[in-house]
Amino acid sequence: MSTVFEREYGRTRIKVYGGFSEIGGNCVVVEDGDRRLVFDNGIRFSVLRRFYGGRVEPLGPSELRSIGVIPPLSVFKEASAVYISHFHLDHVGLLGAISPTVSVKVPDSRILKSTLTAWYSESGSWLAYVPPDAKARVRDVKPGVEDENGVVAVPVSHSSYPAYAFLYRGSDVTVFYSGDLRFEPLAHINSRLDKVLEDLEIDRVDVAVLEGTNFGSEQALVTPSMFKEHLSLLLNEYELVSISVDPLDFEAFIAVLDLSKLSGRSLVVGSRRLFWAIEELKRIAPEALENIYVIEELETPPPLPVNLISLAEEVVKKPRDYTIIIEPLGLVQVLRKLKTWRKAPDLTGSAVVLTDPEPRESVKEVEEEALKAWLKIFGIQAFKLRVSGHYLPHHFRYIIESLKPRDLIPIHTEEARLMDKLFKKIQPSPHP
Repeated sequence: MSTVFEREYGRTRIKVYGGFSEIGGNCVVVEDGDRRLVFDNGIRFSVLRRFYGGRVEPLGPSELRSIGVIPPLSVFKEASAVYISHFHLDHVGLLGAISPTVSVKVPDSRILKSTLTAWYSESGSWLAYVPPDAKARVRDVKPGVEDENGVVAVPVSHSSYPAYAFLYRGSDVTVFYSGDLRFEPLAHINSRLDKVLEDLEIDRVDVAVLEGTNFGSEQALVTPSMFKEHLSLLLNEYELVSISVDPLDFEAFIAVLDLSKLSGRSLVVGSRRLFWAIEELKRIAPEALENIYVIEELETPPPLPVNLISLAEEVVKKPRDYTIIIEPLGLVQVLRKLKTWRKAPDLTGSAVVLTDPEPRESVKEVEEEALKAWLKIFGIQAFKLRVSGHYLPHHFRYIIESLKPRDLIPIHTEEARLMDKLFKKIQPSPHP
């Protein structure tokens, strides 16, 4: 995969290797004199789907590089550091395939270990390369602090937690790389982007490398406030309510927990991949654990002491007392276990809220039709809510007004021309 986009600003050169005129696969290189910075290392799922499927699987990183699924090794040659914005695979990519001599800066190595490393390290396929190599120099970014490379990590809201945009203060220009972000957060653990920029005294930049995932989408998107309103309604009107979430979406976890408490329900965690969220909650709000249970029928016990509850003997017998939070694969597994019991419960009058996985372009672990078939067996009503991890198109104006960039490089979008046209229409006055 060669450079697909390049632009120069004095001595600073910005090269895009992935994510230009496509959604996902982000890889942006900023060259400034002897300094070479890499922002994200994503898998291009659009290319992955073209060459693989069914029993045809990748042979490994070398083959993936040869057809452009992941960035070429030349991207990382003499790189000062690789900055990862968040832990979705279309951004984090295969850290184990990067040379261990390159410094990798991640949002939180503790969460990386609890999620991607735990999920994929024992994989027998190319996914085993997702975790960083044991010899890799992995460090945590420090929010709001300019590091040795002139890079500031800017906390943002996204459906992966934690997530960061990056501001690079170069010799000629300042560059803002957005990663993926929501403008309006889903939970109180993050702030609106304009407020974050104000607190960090970032009032203008020269170049904005800005994602635009939702431009051109024909689907009506649910805002965070609409999501909360819909979920509150379901919690008040239905019996047992289950909600499937992206296992990295800690903001959604917090939002569901808060709404369940307001509705007089306890939150029941039904997936091993959400155990890390319980650990994170213990770190930031340990008192909230009193309202959380883990399904005891799961084969793996939680990594810390937490209340256990039987799905068969307790939850389904008092369905209005609980909300189940679960990731899609876990939901199917729980339903299948219910079916094997001699007295499968009647869940008619219950509801399941299905949220789209992030990234939407990734290979789904559970086919939607299979999931719906299991729901139908139990008489469960399904609702589909897409609360995006990305800002909505009308928020574009607010982001541009906050950053005041002189130039825009659209990324992570299939509508780069539309973003360019809108930018020119609302472009702020030139910098003095």
